[in-house]
Amino acid sequence: MNLRIIDWIWRIRGTMRIDPAQSAGEAFGKLDSLFHEKNTEYHVEGDTLTFTKEKQLPQDKMSIFDGGTLQVSGGVMRYDMKSNALLACFLAPLFFFALGHIGVAMDQWRNPPEVMKAKAEAEKKRQKIKPEDVPMNSFDKLLGAPVPEKKKDGEETGRRKRKPSMTTAYVFMGIFFALWVMGRILEHWLIHTRMRKKLEGEVTFGSSTSPSALDDNLDTGLRMNHAPG
Repeated sequence: MNLRIIDWIWRIRGTMRIDPAQSAGEAFGKLDSLFHEKNTEYHVEGDTLTFTKEKQLPQDKMSIFDGGTLQVSGGVMRYDMKSNALLACFLAPLFFFALGHIGVAMDQWRNPPEVMKAKAEAEKKRQKIKPEDVPMNSFDKLLGAPVPEKKKDGEETGRRKRKPSMTTAYVFMGIFFALWVMGRILEHWLIHTRMRKKLEGEVTFGSSTSPSALDDNLDTGLRMNHAPG
């Protein structure tokens, strides 16, 4: 079976153009900070970087991924990364769907339609009998037992029973499917954007270069350009 037909469920693939003059080593060097996280191992072989992650920490910007490869060739970087979290979110609706059907089937097996009909008829007969209409036992009167009070108008009698249904299963199915769709789209966009910025050398928040240092460098450059020849 060719897993590539279905592995898009838990794998994220993509490509991005980089400077053709940039070697694989230089490209991986710019991305080095992404792989210097706890519980992350990686190695570079030729034009390919392979990484694995275990017990990822929440602050890891690639915590959703459990492994993958990056390959640089001909001015293009290709990435292929897998995520067990995405797979779990995709399979969860199937689990709740099966669980809901099992609950309904078990209830139908334990309470066949003919049995439920007989119970419903017996319940109706019991509801017609009012407690105050039942004569008290003489022994109870002797002991001073209280007389049964009349039911208030609209007061329900009997126990309320909740039958298993698929409603709860459908709710959880919707939640996990929404998480999978959001993760599949958002995480792909985030990692693609993050790697593109690092490869292009864009300055991001958290960089060691402060805004004041950038302004000083800009002023110095302007003074040098306007200096008399």
